Amino acid sequence: MLKKYTKLIVVWTVLIVLSLAGCGGQGGNTSENDQAQKKVIRLSHALPENHYISAQMRAWAELVMEKSKGRVEVQVYPTGQLYKDADVLEAVQTGAIEAGHAYDFNLAKSVPEARVFAAPFLFEGKVTEITQKVLTSSIRSRLETEMEKQGMKGILFLPWSMEEGGVITSKQVKTPADAKGLTLRATGPDTAAIYQQWGSNISYLNGSELYTGLQRGVIQGSEGTVTTSVERKLYEVAPNFTILPYSARVSMIIMNKKFYDKLQPELQKAISEATKEVEDKTVAAAKTNLEAVLKAGAEKGVKIYTPTPEELKQFIGDRDKLWQSLYKDYPQILADIKEIQAIKSQLK
Repeated sequence: MLKKYTKLIVVWTVLIVLSLAGCGGQGGNTSENDQAQKKVIRLSHALPENHYISAQMRAWAELVMEKSKGRVEVQVYPTGQLYKDADVLEAVQTGAIEAGHAYDFNLAKSVPEARVFAAPFLFEGKVTEITQKVLTSSIRSRLETEMEKQGMKGILFLPWSMEEGGVITSKQVKTPADAKGLTLRATGPDTAAIYQQWGSNISYLNGSELYTGLQRGVIQGSEGTVTTSVERKLYEVAPNFTILPYSARVSMIIMNKKFYDKLQPELQKAISEATKEVEDKTVAAAKTNLEAVLKAGAEKGVKIYTPTPEELKQFIGDRDKLWQSLYKDYPQILADIKEIQAIKSQLK
């Protein structure tokens, strides 16, 4: 009888040991599964799919997938399918979505220092190259730090080819005198200050009402790009365009910081490598886009006028005085303006 009980005890002991070993093995597998589990990043933006900035975001998404060896998938949702431009930053901050595309002027509402990209005529000259240099400087680092304080992680920064920027008008504008008395649409205080300097009236008409506003004469012009004129067919009601590089424009992919911080270091590295690869090619992409845009504008009948150096000086006016007036309450912006001026001098 004693031998029988001894055998039973041995059998039960073996079973318990095997059971515990199995649990431990399963625990190990679970950990490995967690390590290998694919992370999904939903990226929302409102640009058309055929836009050259959209193409760069898709390229970034593909590179992230490649460099993470399939462990991070970026699902791109274009044309405002998930969020409009005005709403995407809040969605990213709250974690409603992992990542979103925003412009510098969107970011400026929560990080005022981003207004430096709209400083009147600061980027005049080689706009794209200057912007890209700024985006590899300490200015970017400071912006990223401010973003992180608000739960956002700056990931990808792309300059626009704002050499095509300027004013869309119903009548030809060659000098500020031609713009005097016209009602021009602005999207913010920085551009409005430029127009006021010319003696123009200011409107903040909604972008969706731009065509009808020009058609009915509610406004006689608007800030914009040749691309805007072509894509929205504004040339039908306001055929003139004056090239004026009055500001820079930056597109950004911004990620929820908590989500990013939870990614394993090797996945964060994959994202950084994808970012660098895309950003290294962004100036070339902008230049290619500029050539295509100016050609398309001419084909559609947009009457593009490039001011002479003397006329451009008249448009610029006293920009130093304008900067002091606009940013007197933002010492960091004034400091950044000086840094950007130094960057410009190196590119000449």
